[in-house]
Amino acid sequence: MSFSTITYALVNYVECHLENMNLKKMAESFGFSEIYLRELFYRNVNIPIMQYYKRRKMIASAFELLHSDKKVLTIALESGFSNPESYTRAFKKFFGMTPSRFRLERPLIVRRQLEAGVFSLECLNKRSDDIMLKENKHNTILYGIRKIEFGAYGSETAFPICVKAVSEYLGEDVSYAYIMAATGAAFRLVWNQDEWDLSNVDIYHALRESNDIYRYGANALGREFSFLERKEGTSRKEFIDLMKDTIAKGYPVIALGIIGPPEPCIVAGFESDGDVVMGWNFFQNDPQFATAVETMDNGYFRCGAWWENTDTQAVMCMGEKKQTPYTDKEIVKIALQVMEAREENTYAKGIRAYQAWKDMILQEKWFENGSTYDNMFSKLFVQNDAMTCLHDGRKWAAKYFEELGNQYEDSIKTFCMDIAGSFDKVSAIAGDMKSLIGDWNDAEKMQKNFADHSIREKLGELIDAAEKEDRLAYEKMKLFYNSMQDPNTNLDEVK
Repeated sequence: MSFSTITYALVNYVECHLENMNLKKMAESFGFSEIYLRELFYRNVNIPIMQYYKRRKMIASAFELLHSDKKVLTIALESGFSNPESYTRAFKKFFGMTPSRFRLERPLIVRRQLEAGVFSLECLNKRSDDIMLKENKHNTILYGIRKIEFGAYGSETAFPICVKAVSEYLGEDVSYAYIMAATGAAFRLVWNQDEWDLSNVDIYHALRESNDIYRYGANALGREFSFLERKEGTSRKEFIDLMKDTIAKGYPVIALGIIGPPEPCIVAGFESDGDVVMGWNFFQNDPQFATAVETMDNGYFRCGAWWENTDTQAVMCMGEKKQTPYTDKEIVKIALQVMEAREENTYAKGIRAYQAWKDMILQEKWFENGSTYDNMFSKLFVQNDAMTCLHDGRKWAAKYFEELGNQYEDSIKTFCMDIAGSFDKVSAIAGDMKSLIGDWNDAEKMQKNFADHSIREKLGELIDAAEKEDRLAYEKMKLFYNSMQDPNTNLDEVK
């Protein structure tokens, strides 16, 4: 091995085993004795291996303090300490403050290059987009990116989950409600009027130009944005080059597809000049999609057949800071654009989607006798996606306006809280819809309930109720947006 290669391998191994580091197993993996491994690590990395390991593990625990709501006790146990007292002593010795104080002051934890081709989290006193060593265009991996999965951050919406995980890794400290709002995901609802369309819920339907919604994610963080879509004539090499150039600079890539459906995922590394990619994917453990996927020791997927997956549809990159992140005024404008009642091709969008949704579930032609099991199952999925879209999205829309209202006083705060209240009601109504149909633990019963016309009539009534509250929130947001442009606007106009 060359000097650079062995250093890369040693650092890479430790970063990949922060949760289960075992020096004996590491030595066996390299084919060395433990004594020689210690000498080799110190000679190449300039720090004793166990000191390096403890440092990396402590920084990982500090990241959890900043970006999770876990108790200090939980983080202490997950970090290998037997009790919170010993963890607090070690933490204070390392950071100069207690874990509780660290969580309160929120020092910057952000990605940094450890070795050519290896990035991970580090505690810094200032932002470090420009901290770079030598790029490795053959193999690069970014450690420390939070796992993405449905339910992460308390949400079920894939793209904002990816944006939030990337933002944390790049040292951004923004709320998930802000990201849901800034990407437009919190305000969307779409319904295809011609068919039961499983893509209704996809975020790229939210606006007229499908790719704009992805750009909003970068703009929300004030970062430069590049997007490459897979079209006729787009080559595998173009995808590889964009991913390599971005990741080698220490920036994660968000891709559509890689494993399974064209949902967003995070590409956090590459090997063999880009032939193999690694990262997090919502479907990496799904037997239906993951037959050609390996799991690395830190949990990342490792996949060499990503281009063969025809659902790998795009890659997008959020790079250096280039502009000011979205203002609240710009976010409210985005919300109004997404919620505007309109039709685009066969899709009813925004508030118009409610009527299209209701009309379709009440048309008996879709539920006549003889409808096959898989056909009904597909309709149930479309219905469930729409309910989840509202339940998850409006919950975060309400949270965003609560956070916004807390920045003001008196009438403006009250007005924002009123908007939040309407969105909360829509989220609750979507929860009532779910209860009416049933639980996925009994999918057959759910299908029978959904096929029952009387239940669908009740669903129609709930759709009407949700539309009413969404429309009220929309009208209030228009008035609020006008007040941002003209302070003399009367906020009592909408009741």
